[in-house]
Amino acid sequence: MTPLSADQLADVPLFAGLGDAERDELATAFAPRHFADGEAILIQNERADGLYLIADGRVEIGKRLPGGGLATLAQAGPGEVIGDMALIGRDLRRSAMGIARGPVATWHLPAEQFRAALAQLRPASLQLQAALGRAIAQRIQGKTGDIAALLARWPDSFAARPQRALPPVAEDDFAAEAFLARLPCCAAMSAAQRLAFWNAGRRVDVAADRDLAAPGGDPACIWLVVRGAVRSALPHRDGIYQLTVTGPGQLVGLAPALLDSPHDRVLRSSEQTTLLAFDRAIFSEMLATGDSLARELGTSVNADLVTALDTLDQVEARIVAMRRGHAVAA
Repeated sequence: MTPLSADQLADVPLFAGLGDAERDELATAFAPRHFADGEAILIQNERADGLYLIADGRVEIGKRLPGGGLATLAQAGPGEVIGDMALIGRDLRRSAMGIARGPVATWHLPAEQFRAALAQLRPASLQLQAALGRAIAQRIQGKTGDIAALLARWPDSFAARPQRALPPVAEDDFAAEAFLARLPCCAAMSAAQRLAFWNAGRRVDVAADRDLAAPGGDPACIWLVVRGAVRSALPHRDGIYQLTVTGPGQLVGLAPALLDSPHDRVLRSSEQTTLLAFDRAIFSEMLATGDSLARELGTSVNADLVTALDTLDQVEARIVAMRRGHAVAA
């Protein structure tokens, strides 16, 4: 294989938005790797060591099913990237299998090399971090649509969760601002950065079973869960079908805000919840500054997007397993 060029990266959606200099910088970090028919390129639950850009061949992406077998989630071919979530955080485990279907030639970008550049606030790494977030957000919305289609196809197979309409709980002396330092998304921030982060949002206390967003709604806000939990779900019959539950230190409402697209699901508090709400424009500005706060915030955004996508993959795999007659936990 000839060395990867910046022009070749320009044809790949993940890298298309980068500048010429940034693509030149990244291209030199890729190394060729070849795989035989049936060989595992990505191994579910093993440590993710980097992403692969497919030069030639076809890769089947799937998730192991309870009881055995593989639920095929996607097919990838030349010019497509797989395993890109390896660049999100340290010690990340692969969430799916990637199997070569025929001989496959790839270029490999090591995760450690990317993280080293990110730590130095190199423009290429910061731009790729933002591009990764948008790419994962698109997958989340696509996966949500796939699950909605499965629910519509087999509506009798899934019981809806009713809305409980619980009464509000009286607010106590919970010091939300001080608690911020304990949250995963803020752990690497300095005290000054946490204060700036807190001041950019507004505290919102929400009673249990209150909707923050509904399908078709304007993505004007992003929320950080400080205390409590937020459930994301699809409308199903007279209730909802739960997709994910987001707890303290995680962000919700990310995908539609990053893509400037309407909400595709219900966001509902599952208990008395304290949130830090950010105007979408302000949040986007914090992500785009190119400083260390933007790096830490971008890392948290992408980590939360990966968690959400992995959970949706599990939901889809579980539905497929149920339809195949596998015994799965409720």
